[in-house]
Amino acid sequence: MSTLLLALLLQASPAPAVERPAPAPAAEAHAAAAPQAAEPSHAPAAEGHGAPEAGGGHEDPATVIMHHATDQPFLGFRSKHLVFLFLAAILVILGAQLAVRSYVEGGVPRGMGAAVEGLVLFVRDQIAEPSIGHGDGRKFTPLLCSFFFFILVAALLGLMPFAATSTGNLAVTMGLALVSFAAQQYGGISKYGLIKHFKNLIPPGLPFWLLPVIVPVEILSMFTKPFALMIRLFANMLAGHMVITTLLLLIALMGRVNWLAGVAMAPISILLALFIMALEVLVAFIQAYIFTLLSAIFIGVYAHPAH
Repeated sequence: MSTLLLALLLQASPAPAVERPAPAPAAEAHAAAAPQAAEPSHAPAAEGHGAPEAGGGHEDPATVIMHHATDQPFLGFRSKHLVFLFLAAILVILGAQLAVRSYVEGGVPRGMGAAVEGLVLFVRDQIAEPSIGHGDGRKFTPLLCSFFFFILVAALLGLMPFAATSTGNLAVTMGLALVSFAAQQYGGISKYGLIKHFKNLIPPGLPFWLLPVIVPVEILSMFTKPFALMIRLFANMLAGHMVITTLLLLIALMGRVNWLAGVAMAPISILLALFIMALEVLVAFIQAYIFTLLSAIFIGVYAHPAH
């Protein structure tokens, strides 16, 4: 992947300027004697040959990739990622409301409620309870379910045409990581109190002379946990879309070499892009699961430091 991106960047970079030898004295005298009116006739041609076209000119592949990866205005809003962030949140809330209303009088869900209940039970029984502990896991199940469903819906929305993956924005993943960090600290402070919570960071029986080393390491580890959550989710969500965009750009890149090469490359690039998009559906579930699981494990570390 890095080799392909490097090749695209090299293809997009302008050719290095070639140093010309200094003109001979005779040539300088001839150039001075030449009429000055001839100079403007060559300027537009040189400018059009060396500078990229500002209007309908071709865009560099690297520019297209970065334009796809970065945020941009959308439907009058300043941030496309912000629009799809709120859209994902609204869909999660509406889905939860529809799932609750799908329960019949006997308490048995049907339709969408059955699918949502299965995922909620999976988060509670397979993530929260084993990672945090029995009793404490149920208390954090609503938060973990919010993580799971929001990340899943946001990732699936990003696969739609003209959409954007809000979790592919570093600010969004940082917000999720900060909420997870607050839950981790709450898991320890609510159970042991503020002072004992920080005392639990020091392993019992540790020699006194090791405290100046262990205390800074433990404090640093408190912040590396949410940092790892932030970078992991951001990188995985962004990487898939970068691969899809790069595969589709191969068509235009080969078309610059020869139109027949571009036509031949089109079915190959489209099939590979469709395969990656199908793989991104699986990645959406995996990343939602991993972020939720790691958050539960980190909460359990502070809720049960002895383990």
